[in-house]
Amino acid sequence: MSTCEHYNLAKAIEILHEELGLRNAAVLIPGEIAHVSFPHSWRPSAEAADVLILGSSGSVVGWGMTESEMRELVVEPLRRAEVGSYGANAIESEDMDFVTATAAEPDSGVNAERSTMVGDVMVVSDNIKDPILVKAAFSSGLARSTKLATLENRFEAHLSTTKDLIDNLAAGRELGIRGTKLLQLTGELLSLRGQLNLHSELIETPDLYWEEPELEQLYSLISRKLDVATRIAILNKKLDYASESINVLKSHLSEEQGVRLEWMIIILIMVEVGFEIFHFVEHWYEKQAASKKEL
Repeated sequence: MSTCEHYNLAKAIEILHEELGLRNAAVLIPGEIAHVSFPHSWRPSAEAADVLILGSSGSVVGWGMTESEMRELVVEPLRRAEVGSYGANAIESEDMDFVTATAAEPDSGVNAERSTMVGDVMVVSDNIKDPILVKAAFSSGLARSTKLATLENRFEAHLSTTKDLIDNLAAGRELGIRGTKLLQLTGELLSLRGQLNLHSELIETPDLYWEEPELEQLYSLISRKLDVATRIAILNKKLDYASESINVLKSHLSEEQGVRLEWMIIILIMVEVGFEIFHFVEHWYEKQAASKKEL
C-alpha cells in the first residue's frame, strides 16, 4: 500500500514505540525497511501479522492483514511519519495471497526448502534462516507495483487536464489557458518523469538484493508477475507523447501571444498616427485663422 513519497523511518518507529506500545518495531534494513509485528491482542480474531514499512518507496506491506486493518492499524497512526503524503483518496494498494510452507506439509505440492511463487501465490518457506527477509523481498516488489500505480494515476489525471486543450487546438479554437498554467503542467510532467526514472528505485534493484542472490530472485520474480518493467516502459512512452503535446501547446500559445503583441503594437502606432494627424490639422486651422486676421 503506497501512501506517500517516502517514510521517515525513525519517526515511524517512534510512533510505534511510544504511541502504540509496539516495542518490537525495529529497523530491518538501515535506511530502507522497518518491521513490526502486530500481536494477537491487536487482532483477536486472527493470527499475529507482520508489517513492513518501506521508507524510500513510501509504502507499507501487511502480511496477514486486510486492507481495512492496514488503514486503521498502520496507515492512520503513521500519518505523521509520511513525507509528501498522497492523501487518503490517492492511496494505492495491491492484494496477493501467500502461504507459509513447512517441511511438515509434504503433500502440499510446494518445495518447503525454498521460497518462491506458485502462480500468483507467494510461498514463504519456514525452513530458512530469516523468513522476514524473504517477506521484505516480496514486499519491495509489491511496493514497486503500488508506487508505479500512483504515478500511472497521476499521469491519467494530467492527461484529462490537457485533453480539452488538445481538442481546442484540433478544432482551431483558442486554447483558453494562460502561460503560467502551461508551465505548471510542464512541471507536473517533469516531476512524474523524475519520480519514475531518477528519484526512486522503480527502475533499479535495491542494493541489498544484489548481495543476496536468493532475495534478488524473489524480488525479480514478483516484479515480473506484476509486469512492472512493461508498465514502466509504457508509462515512459506515454510521457514522451505528453511532453510532445505540451511543447506543441507552448509553441502555439507563444504564437498567439506574439500575434496579440503585434496587434497591440499596430494599434499603438495607429493611435500615434491619429494624434499626429490631429495635431497637424489643429496646427493648419490655427495658421488659417491667423492668416484671416492679417487680412
